[in-house]
Amino acid sequence: MSFARLWAVLAILLPALAALIANLSSVDLAYHLRAGGDILDGAGIPRADAWTFTALGQPWLDQQWGAQVILAAVYRLAGWTGLVLLRALLVGLLSALVLQTCRVRGADLRRAAWLALSAFVVSAVALGLRPQLFGMVLLALVLLVLALRRDRPRLMWAIPVIVAVWANLHGSFFLGPVVVGLAWLEDVAERSPRARETFAVGVVAALASLINPFGPQVWAYAAGLSTNAEVTARITEWQPTTLRTVPGILFFASALAVVVLLARRGARTAWPTLAWLGVFFLIGAYAIRGVAWWPLGAVFAVAPLLARPEPVERPLAVLAARLNIVIVGAIVVAGIVLLPVWRPIDPGLQAPSGVVGNAPPGITGALRDQAKDGDHLFNPQPWGSWFEFSFPTVFEALDSRIEVFPPAVWDDYEAVTQGRDGWQAILDRWGVTLAVVPAGDDAFHDRLTAAGWSELFADGDGSLLQAP
Repeated sequence: MSFARLWAVLAILLPALAALIANLSSVDLAYHLRAGGDILDGAGIPRADAWTFTALGQPWLDQQWGAQVILAAVYRLAGWTGLVLLRALLVGLLSALVLQTCRVRGADLRRAAWLALSAFVVSAVALGLRPQLFGMVLLALVLLVLALRRDRPRLMWAIPVIVAVWANLHGSFFLGPVVVGLAWLEDVAERSPRARETFAVGVVAALASLINPFGPQVWAYAAGLSTNAEVTARITEWQPTTLRTVPGILFFASALAVVVLLARRGARTAWPTLAWLGVFFLIGAYAIRGVAWWPLGAVFAVAPLLARPEPVERPLAVLAARLNIVIVGAIVVAGIVLLPVWRPIDPGLQAPSGVVGNAPPGITGALRDQAKDGDHLFNPQPWGSWFEFSFPTVFEALDSRIEVFPPAVWDDYEAVTQGRDGWQAILDRWGVTLAVVPAGDDAFHDRLTAAGWSELFADGDGSLLQAP
């Protein structure tokens, strides 16, 4: 195995291995598993909230229903190990698609591998197992098809099909028609005779996105979620990207690297390339969540600038070639050893140890012992989805579907947690029977106990209290 091929293999295996090692955050995943399970059980695609006591009956446009069904089906077939393997497969596939796109766009094998690894590093924070990961893979697939459009023009007509599927998986589907539009600008600038066909594919792709249970409403959903004041004010990943976070540092550093590359070329950069970079930079700068898309668009634009003839590699010594194979084999073995199936089961979470993140095992175990059907649980918002998944007959206060909850609910929730006037009346109106207080919120805990609430459980994550 040559060094160039080793880099190419590492560009796929290392991201997949990282996906096997990292835990699965429950913040979003858990409610997607709950929704997908309900759909598989015959309840249909949800149209209104049925899980919380604060937004019961509020409209819910569940645009991500398709991804939820996939996630729930994998969980039912193979449990947490299946979900871990699914994420590793998706992350590895994403890297493979990026690598191949860079190759088609002119980068030699080694540079294509470096670009793919760079894209992984910048986007790593966004590679949790949730519908967005499906969207990233589909965007990478569309970019590969666009890279091949000169040699295989008919393949472009697969893009509307991809977008139609995408519109039932994640709200990022609008990027499909957007990148086709950017490719059309390239064709126009190059006076390509296929510019009209590229434009037609973009129009059909936009129309194909309407093939979903909600029709044109999915476009309003995609636009409204990113501009919803409640979402942007309360959820960190929907706030502007800054240098105060690691993802922000990686984003701006990679953007600076692209600027340096353009400046050192000594040649004028074509305006369609600048358009590609500008659109994806704006998406990344608008919100931390947008950082996921920036490297995919950036490497597509940058790869042709690194194009050069494939270098001729000297034959490796037998020992070096074998060592490269050993390195690849060691990564594969490490992936097998790290599978959750070999880990002990966490008794609280009832999942392999270290697999589920953002979920309190002790409190979960206590709720399993104490909660009754129909209980109203006042909970920290980040844990809401996990409790919904773990206790489907209990109603929670809040979860990760931020857009579902009216502003009045957030005002009341904060009045309770901050101890503003009338906080006890709000709990009484909501019929709260149990409350989970995260560690460090001693003032809220003390107010509850002073009001007669009894502590049922406490550990390093927080405490569970019962109403008087």
